[in-house]
Amino acid sequence: MVDLDLDAKRTALLNAEGHLLIAGGPGSGKTTIALLKARQYIPRLKPEQKVLFLSFSRAAVRQVTDRMAGLLTAEFQRSIEVRTFHAFYLELLRSHGRLINGEPVSFITPESEAQRKAEFDGDWKSESLRLAQDESVYAFDTLAPFTALLMARCPAVRELYSDCYPLIIVDEFQDTSVDQWRVIKLLAERSTIACLADPDQRIFEYLDGVDEYRLEDAKQTLKPTTFDFTADNHRSPGGGLLDYANAVLRNSPAPQTENVTLLTYWENSPEVLTHRALAALQESLEGRVSGVPSIAVLTRTNTLAARISERLSGPTEAPDGTVVPAVEHALIWDPALTAVSALVVASVMEWPLKDQHQAVTDTLSRIADYYRTKVGSGKKSARSSIASIDRAIVAIKDGRNPRAKTAKFLLDKIEGHDLVFEGDPVQDWQTAREGLRGTTELDEIFRQSRLVRLLRATDALGWGLIESWNGASGYENAADTVKTVLANEVINSNQDDPPAVSIMTMHKSKGKEFDGVVLVEGRYGWDPFLGESIENHAADRRLLRVAITRARHVVVIVRPAGALRLTSS
Repeated sequence: MVDLDLDAKRTALLNAEGHLLIAGGPGSGKTTIALLKARQYIPRLKPEQKVLFLSFSRAAVRQVTDRMAGLLTAEFQRSIEVRTFHAFYLELLRSHGRLINGEPVSFITPESEAQRKAEFDGDWKSESLRLAQDESVYAFDTLAPFTALLMARCPAVRELYSDCYPLIIVDEFQDTSVDQWRVIKLLAERSTIACLADPDQRIFEYLDGVDEYRLEDAKQTLKPTTFDFTADNHRSPGGGLLDYANAVLRNSPAPQTENVTLLTYWENSPEVLTHRALAALQESLEGRVSGVPSIAVLTRTNTLAARISERLSGPTEAPDGTVVPAVEHALIWDPALTAVSALVVASVMEWPLKDQHQAVTDTLSRIADYYRTKVGSGKKSARSSIASIDRAIVAIKDGRNPRAKTAKFLLDKIEGHDLVFEGDPVQDWQTAREGLRGTTELDEIFRQSRLVRLLRATDALGWGLIESWNGASGYENAADTVKTVLANEVINSNQDDPPAVSIMTMHKSKGKEFDGVVLVEGRYGWDPFLGESIENHAADRRLLRVAITRARHVVVIVRPAGALRLTSS
């Protein structure tokens, strides 16, 4: 257990009683001092009591647990429970949700919710609330409000949890929603609450219930002792990164620093320059950090992140003729569409074992599920594809010729016996995937299915498909096999060691730290750092500040020529 030399302000925090509000920017030591507060509190715990540390993401949970290892003994670490907000709500509703309406509790996954949402004609928000209230069927967005409802209605439940967790640390408090805040207030009646907050890091205001007044609400309601560490920076001290990030936030003059590099592209795509910049950054950091340097490539959108991932997966030739080798990396993105596209490919691998019309309608059903998932994630234009495919399925089952191009294409494909499978799951997967090219809808699914490798489940998929091979011509229940494998890999992937290079959106970088960061802006107005709406520039700049301050040592910014300035000079 490490003993740190603390200044007077941090010593006063450790000695303070009652609720706390700990404010500070990235790298100011909020998490460290909160863990030290927990360490000091642990000897006061009764048997079965623990300190609860709530954060927004699994990545943040992992970073907190890693930080604990350097500050606390193993025995003390066992006295702190680090969880995401939603994992906490899930466990609470699973245990006590029946008290709301007497019905047994069940949950629907985000993928299932997306498909339900696509099939529902009315207001899905109202329907999801009805499902929770009347049927105890909970979706992701109804966990917090019904946890708050349960605690408000049942004093015994909130007293039970306050007795279990007499000290509760709330990470990223400024981004809590109204319902999350309701839960915290109810627990604060008996538990001590320590809020960790960065007033300049509100990047989720677009979500329902998140607003700029949360810190003032806390001050008025909890009457906490407040400690301000906004001037401190332990993540990149002396490197100028926080000062530069603050200049971007405020559109003020940028400080001089060697640790921020601006790169501009003209004719070349951002993916090519990013590949070269990443290789140079890796080489530069190898002499500055111990071990393998960690680097994040951050974008505004999943689309640009996927394009960069595709580029990094192979060699890139620089203008001077040198070749930049492929970079091993992990793309951290929303995998729902890719997973559903994999089920479409797998359904094609079942074709030789089925009646032709049954085989095609099964694949069309998987394609419709893909577009339902897309609608559920906000792409309303995909509804026309769903309607067209559903009509085609009915027509084929009725013995009529379908009008949809995708259905006609698949019928021609299966009747022509173009797809031959030989029992090699890798080759047969590629054969089935290549068969999904020829219409606009199929071409999109083909592109998505190429990202299946990024689910990091290729070995497991291969073994699963080997077991599904019927020994002659096709794969029995291939789609169900793929669905099971991907579900298992999602669970197990959370335990993997973080990769040396990660690609993700800026929003997903929240709560993470890296030795170096590469920020990439799309060209010709696509995926801009600063959008067309000037009213949104304040939110854009807050997001950029978050992205820049993920770095401990170096930031590289890749932008198109003519882009709006990030700082005033």
